[in-house]
Amino acid sequence: MSPDPTLLTGLGAAFALFLAGGGAAYATAHASLFAIRHQDKMALVPVVQAGVLAVYGIIVGYKLSMKAIADKALSEIEGYNFLSAGLSVGLACLVSGVGMGLYLKQLNREGYYFVRKGKPAPEGGASKKMSFVTFVLCEIYLEAIGLYGLIVALFFIGW
Repeated sequence: MSPDPTLLTGLGAAFALFLAGGGAAYATAHASLFAIRHQDKMALVPVVQAGVLAVYGIIVGYKLSMKAIADKALSEIEGYNFLSAGLSVGLACLVSGVGMGLYLKQLNREGYYFVRKGKPAPEGGASKKMSFVTFVLCEIYLEAIGLYGLIVALFFIGW
């Protein structure tokens, strides 16, 4: 008995949404605490980046659901490809979100705050300074893991 390709495609869509959303939620939780501590609009950058991880899962989930309800019959190989697409983006975004969350958690715990040129240090600020550019670059590279998962998933889907 072979598995139903439509079921495999649906599971891929579900894994894409669920796992990417889980990674985004974990990163958003720590990013929000970071933003509250800093009282600067630029501190919202990690919150937005964490939300983008969920969007990656939505993109793949939508593409897979459209493949599942298409009129043509799916082959078993296509079903496994679509399951792999959902898992690749979902797991990549989960790991990316956990990495972002752990990074921000460490910054919050250690008392880091970023400084920008022309901006004074906050009163009663944290004990350690870091460059805003360094902070954003670390966040970008952590989010790139999820982007790589999206690219692999799109290759699996054939788009």
